[in-house]
Amino acid sequence: MISDPAGPADTRIMGIVHSALRRDLLRTRTVLEAGPVPDNRRGPLADHILWMMDFLRHHHEGEDTALYPLVVRLNPDAAALVHSMDDDHRRIEPAITELESAASLFTYPDSDSQARLSAALTALTDVLLPHLEREELDMMPVVSETLTDAQWRTWDEDANIAPKSMVTLGKEGIWLIDGLGADDRDHVVHLVSAIPRFFLLHVLGIANRRHFAAIWSGTDAAAVPSQPITRTPGRLP
Repeated sequence: MISDPAGPADTRIMGIVHSALRRDLLRTRTVLEAGPVPDNRRGPLADHILWMMDFLRHHHEGEDTALYPLVVRLNPDAAALVHSMDDDHRRIEPAITELESAASLFTYPDSDSQARLSAALTALTDVLLPHLEREELDMMPVVSETLTDAQWRTWDEDANIAPKSMVTLGKEGIWLIDGLGADDRDHVVHLVSAIPRFFLLHVLGIANRRHFAAIWSGTDAAAVPSQPITRTPGRLP
């Protein structure tokens, strides 16, 4: 379960995070393409998109401010690849902002709000999905070669765990493990120690599982599984 602290960084959580993003972008597309979204589903869907975009923005900030500067400091040969990741993030940011704007308007039903949300979703996926793939296939092997697992875990703790409340971590954790296989699920839940893990899974987890299930309940999106790139992800037009 626990990697050798002095060995190469175990970066699998990066792929798990990306798989959750791909999954829910595809779920959102599935709902939007099924026809006019009922009024009672618009608010929960919009709120989820806004929550997910906030998560994505903070995910990128943790890479830009701490992870990738550390990689370049230890491995100057990685500078060009890191620069390409930074460029990707700059291209993605305006698409995040537009999707947030479209989601905010989607809570007010009118003839154009669903079309705008669908267009904004397409614009984001066009720039985000290729980036996620490059980051997993090209960047993460370099990170593993450059950082020890202890260094990786320190970054993850400092950037993605310690700054967040138990409530936030509980919600993110349930979101991440939705549809995961047993090994990946085990990896995620063991990123926190036993006592908080029990609280996150079995106390906060009850409400969080209901919250996420309700967003997709009664739609084809509910059956969309995690979307790792180790198999062909569902394609977004």
